[in-house]
Amino acid sequence: MKDKRTVLFGVVTLILLILVTSPGDQSFAQYIRSFADSNITHNEVLSEHEIEELTYFYEHVMKKTKKEATKTAIDRLLNDKAVKLEAKKQKLSVSDEEVQKTINIQMEHAKKIDSPELTSLLKSLDMTIEEYYQDYAYEKVRGKLLENKLFHEITKDIQDPEEKDKVWIKEKQKLIKSFMAKNHVEIEQLKKKYL
Repeated sequence: MKDKRTVLFGVVTLILLILVTSPGDQSFAQYIRSFADSNITHNEVLSEHEIEELTYFYEHVMKKTKKEATKTAIDRLLNDKAVKLEAKKQKLSVSDEEVQKTINIQMEHAKKIDSPELTSLLKSLDMTIEEYYQDYAYEKVRGKLLENKLFHEITKDIQDPEEKDKVWIKEKQKLIKSFMAKNHVEIEQLKKKYL
C-alpha cells in the first residue's frame, strides 16, 4: 500500500505539471535551477525562495494569476511547514536513502508509461525525468514521505482505512490551525509583503 501511495504521488506530481510555460517564458527548469545556491534561513516561517519557487509554478505552469498563485503557494507552504514541524516534534525523519528509493520507484514507473503528455511536459520544462526528480521534486518527495510517517504514527492504533483518513484529516487541520496561531504575527507580515 505504501509503495502504491508513493508511485501515485509521483504520477500525480508529474501530471500536475502537464500545463507548461509559454514559449516566451524562462523555462521552469531554468527558474528552479536559479535557486540552486540560495541560502534559506531556517528561522523564517517560510523562505523567500520557497514562496517564489512555488508561486512561479502556480503562475506559469498552472496558469493562475500572480495574486492567486502567491496565495496558493503561501497556503500550501504553511500547511506543509505545520506538518513538518509536528513530524520533527515527534522525532520522525526521512533519510536520503528513503527519498532516493522512492524517487527511483517513481522514475521507473514513469519511464514505463508511454505518455506523450509526460514527454511533452519534460521537454517543455527542459528537464530529463532524472533532473526533474533531483532538481525539483527531491525535497517535495521527502516532505510527502515525512507526512506519510506522521499519518502512520497518528493513526497507528486505527484499523479501518476510512477512519484513519478521517482522523488524519482532523489532526492535520488541528496542526495547521495551531501552527497558524503560534505564528500569526509572522504570517500576517508575510501576507502583507506578498499579497
